[in-house]
Amino acid sequence: MEELYKVGLNEIDIKNMLETNPEIINLAEEELIDQINILKAINCNQKIIKNILISNPFYLTNLKEDMINLINILKKIGLNNLELLLDANPNLLNKDVYEIEEFINNKINHYSLEEIIDMIDNNPFIIDEE
Repeated sequence: MEELYKVGLNEIDIKNMLETNPEIINLAEEELIDQINILKAINCNQKIIKNILISNPFYLTNLKEDMINLINILKKIGLNNLELLLDANPNLLNKDVYEIEEFINNKINHYSLEEIIDMIDNNPFIIDEE
């Protein structure tokens, strides 16, 4: 849990996160570090990381490989400034790659990829709304 304090979380934040996602208690420190490093790798600062973890404590118990794959698909389709997108909608990190691909495939007949990317950038919740 030391790593959670390092990103600025306090006891109340961590308690609330554990109430929402009790599985966090079972994570090794290395797993916490890995998940936080994924966010750092996409330019999330400490404030954004703290916001993501408080808003979406399930992120910490997602598989590292799944998170890397999700980040890679978001980058591959051309989403820039992922830190801002994820700060606006931390629950996007709970999506699977196939959900992103399905959203794009459902829109691609009516919109260009650039328009779809703009839709996601302008409304990070749009994938949830579908």
